[in-house]
Amino acid sequence: MTLSLQTVDCHICHKTISRKADLPRHMQTHDEHKEALMHACPFPDCNFKTLQKSNVQTHIRTHTRERSKTCPHPGCTFATTDPASLTRHRK
Repeated sequence: MTLSLQTVDCHICHKTISRKADLPRHMQTHDEHKEALMHACPFPDCNFKTLQKSNVQTHIRTHTRERSKTCPHPGCTFATTDPASLTRHRK
């Protein structure tokens, strides 16, 4: 089974979702019980919450200052806590 790469529009907010396979995750943002689905940062006095568990892991690194995502290009010292930042850096 292959996942569709077609875009699809949310029937509630009309946002265009780039992959049809991502629509169920997007629909969680409209769920009336979305607070129950949220993942919270475990650090004291931090109010960060997100629907995606992987976003919490990335966020936690902002507290720990762990910069485990490094540029593979020889001689480049770029390091970040966020995988998306590394992707942008590499472009």
